[in-house]
Amino acid sequence: MKFEVKNKIGIRKGILLVPVFEDNLKKLPGDFPEIVKNFIAGRVKNENFEGKKDNLLFTYLHGENLPEKLVIFGCGKIKEFDGKLSRELGGKIGKFIQKHHTSEAAMLNPVPHLPEFLQGLKMVQYDIGRFKTAKKPEEKNVTLQKLEIVTGKKSKDMENGLKEVDILAEAIDNIRDLVNGPSNIVDGEHLCDEAGKIARENGYKLTIYKNKELKKMGAGGILAVHQGAKKDAYLIVLEYRGGKKGESPIALIGKGVIFDTGGYNLKPVNHIEDMQQDMAGGATVLGVFSVLKKLGIKKNIVGIIPTVENLVSDTAYRPSDIITMLSGKTVEITNTDAEGRMILADAITHGATFKPKFMLTIATLTGAVAAATGDRYYGLLGNDNELIAKLRRAGDEVDDLGWPLPLHEDYKKKMDSEIADLRNYDNGSGKFAGSSKGAAFLERFVEGNKWAHIDIGGTAFTGDPKEYETKGATASGFRMLVRFFTK
Repeated sequence: MKFEVKNKIGIRKGILLVPVFEDNLKKLPGDFPEIVKNFIAGRVKNENFEGKKDNLLFTYLHGENLPEKLVIFGCGKIKEFDGKLSRELGGKIGKFIQKHHTSEAAMLNPVPHLPEFLQGLKMVQYDIGRFKTAKKPEEKNVTLQKLEIVTGKKSKDMENGLKEVDILAEAIDNIRDLVNGPSNIVDGEHLCDEAGKIARENGYKLTIYKNKELKKMGAGGILAVHQGAKKDAYLIVLEYRGGKKGESPIALIGKGVIFDTGGYNLKPVNHIEDMQQDMAGGATVLGVFSVLKKLGIKKNIVGIIPTVENLVSDTAYRPSDIITMLSGKTVEITNTDAEGRMILADAITHGATFKPKFMLTIATLTGAVAAATGDRYYGLLGNDNELIAKLRRAGDEVDDLGWPLPLHEDYKKKMDSEIADLRNYDNGSGKFAGSSKGAAFLERFVEGNKWAHIDIGGTAFTGDPKEYETKGATASGFRMLVRFFTK
């Protein structure tokens, strides 16, 4: 979608969008066309329109030099209108435009928090049916190609805001493509190709370790999970240097399980079907790296993505196996479906070699997190409360929400093993505090570094989308991380 800032309406087809606050119904801006003001006044007089946030009026226009259709939408009270409401309203209007198969529109009197509105508008344009070769008429996604923003207050800040909307929206769509994409298409090699494309476009250093190098390194956690697959496992490492020379980087680590059957602890029906989403953490890391340079983020950041497939085969790892990790620690496998923590642990050990300022891990680590936080909040855990609080505040600012969960000493003890240094799953009381115990496992490999974990197991994929989302992948955690890195 292309944005054009203009001082008058240019389009003659499509939809004219007019946002109205209930506080301003009797004092509409003077630059509104008379036909629009008269239409609103008539509806207000007849008590059909109050300007509340759920109010919407639609009609066909018959005015000179105006688009064919008119949409008046209420925004509620000015003092209550924030970025969250603006993004939701953008999503709602975006869906309305799609239903009317309109490719161009103009907006008079742009709303406050305009970037959030436009982000919502763009996010609902995403097509989840991109692999369909023949679509019914109602399934054909006519996307909005052009939006004129009609205002006499064009500014550099507005231009920068529109540019950022484009950058973030493209990254969000790319994340959704990766997470929604089936694992026979979006495999480990595909993620390596994406990392290569991002590195070339932005001048990042990229290192990719394959099976041979991983064996030489001793990355036993990654190799154990992947040993049932024929293709190579990978450890993808991207380096962005936007901060001061010599300043310690931040390590951002994302889980990249291309498909997770659960291994011999096989996932049941109604759970296994969507397991291409288990690389959402890795896709989010790629999304973040695609925008770092474009947004001019002044930090040094290392991105690390271990990619594997957790399959069932005669070579797959088994419950009761003892695995020697990259750190040298030994792990008793008590559940092959607790595989994400195995590969993240090796990635954390590798991340520590960069002597990071702190570490962040993001993963669909547990389904258990959804029992605690539902599908609107990801879990936040770690060993540094100040870091967790900063992540939470960043998420609150962009409606990409997280909630702190406990990392209690008793949960940490549950990861002890009688026959190895630790076990990968508490199969005694395993159904309780699963997200906390998964994070407790990861903490054993942090080795004194400040660290926070983002468990997107309940938020990365949805069948109940927000007003500005579509079904499937959500890019959960992405907006929060971008806001966190820009602060």
